[in-house]
Amino acid sequence: MKKYFLSIILISLLATTFQIEASPVKVFIKKSSFDDKGGLRAAAVIQAVDMFLVPRLKKEYPCIEYLDTDALAALLDLERQRQLLGTGDENALQNMASALGCKYLISINVKVMQDQSLITLIFMDNTKAKTLSRSFQTAQYGDPSIDAAEKATNDLFEGLKQYEICPFKGEISVKVVSSLKDEDKENFNVYCNGLDGTYNKSTKIDNYSENDWTIQKVRLNGSTGNVKINLSEESTTDEENWCYECTPNKQGQRTYHEKITTYADIQGLSMESESEGIKVDDARCYLTFMDDGTYILKVTAASTQGEKKTIKEVSAHGVCDNKNAPPEKTTIKVDVGLNETWGPFIGNAQDKTLLHKDTIKKTNPVTKEETTITYEFNLTRE
Repeated sequence: MKKYFLSIILISLLATTFQIEASPVKVFIKKSSFDDKGGLRAAAVIQAVDMFLVPRLKKEYPCIEYLDTDALAALLDLERQRQLLGTGDENALQNMASALGCKYLISINVKVMQDQSLITLIFMDNTKAKTLSRSFQTAQYGDPSIDAAEKATNDLFEGLKQYEICPFKGEISVKVVSSLKDEDKENFNVYCNGLDGTYNKSTKIDNYSENDWTIQKVRLNGSTGNVKINLSEESTTDEENWCYECTPNKQGQRTYHEKITTYADIQGLSMESESEGIKVDDARCYLTFMDDGTYILKVTAASTQGEKKTIKEVSAHGVCDNKNAPPEKTTIKVDVGLNETWGPFIGNAQDKTLLHKDTIKKTNPVTKEETTITYEFNLTRE
């Protein structure tokens, strides 16, 4: 009969395990109690905690599937017997949670001593053994204990507003446009061969790049997406020198023209990272929630390698150093990265939606290149 009973328990446990594995976030609720009079008062207070905690858990984090010690009562009794025999594991509950693939652990501990209820709630990341939130309340046993159970539950969830328990998902679009237009002219009088002349030089730069990033946040930090990058750079130099020095003893008129054109067209994200042995897009999104009710969003990504082609044309005519060679062409592999941090914005990890859009303009003080970053994100969670 006992063998049959244990088989029923194992079948139920496996069924529960399969249900949890289908859920993106799994939580194990550990319950422990002590009553100095050996009665059921502590168990009654735990039920009061359950009355507030479980509905709040479902409301704040719909993505969660949970399993508690009540569902494993028979196995826990067996474990306690093993402990009495000296063969048990002091961390049996945590080990069971890990075996079931639970990422989080909620500990409910209630003690009733001298008609006082002591309620301790802990919410921890089971994979890191890190406590995320903790609350403690004490009250006279009876109705005050019910109020204390509610207060402890509220305090526990208040401490979780900094943690992304249910992942936010959605699209982040970023457009980065950079441009640089500059022209420099130089001219002065020169003298050679008994004649007055002039020196004129003009340099023009016309650079433009446009990067369109579309990032899909699909997990806690993992993301997919795409990028389209267009780059064009052109620099032109024209020089006219009436006293170009061919040798220390020979000078004469010479004109020089140089044009360098660079362009690149890149599409797609790099896939150098791996997740569970599978190549994934090199894109990450990090939400950091502050204790002041604000958050920061950081986005990093890398494009696949593309070809950056450069054409250099040079010509010169005059009394010496004439040039009229074919254009010089070079091709190199390049990629482009995205590393932006925005915020702080008002919001916390228990909000259903996080959204914002803005445009940032900045100028490089050295190169004078102007960059405009336009971004928009709309992230939601279950």
